[in-house]
Amino acid sequence: MSSETQPIPRPLVLVDGLTREQLLTAVGDARVASAGPLDLEGHGSSGVAVLSLAIHQRRLGLEIAHVACLDAHGEIDPVSGQPLAVPTPPEVPTRVTLVAGRDEASVAWTDQVAAAFRAAGWPVEHN
Repeated sequence: MSSETQPIPRPLVLVDGLTREQLLTAVGDARVASAGPLDLEGHGSSGVAVLSLAIHQRRLGLEIAHVACLDAHGEIDPVSGQPLAVPTPPEVPTRVTLVAGRDEASVAWTDQVAAAFRAAGWPVEHN
């Protein structure tokens, strides 16, 4: 199949409130089905999870091209059960998009996380 006829991969969209098992199953299934790096979008607590997966992707055997975190408020990462880890310099080029919700808590948390990822050397788009 030529590259012109191959379908464009769609991001795996993870809704708020998924359990650890649901998140890992969805990401594992996407990894098996994907011929390349993953593009993950998470809403609310799942947004925190995709950021955590990006930070720990090598250890988890993942290859992630892009993560988008939408409308998160600093919830605990549902995968680890811990607050989001402070990002370290990226081991692979992974783009990060952060979009705050409309409330002040989401805006403040998103600003803080964007600054931390940028400081660690991640390419960040912040709306």
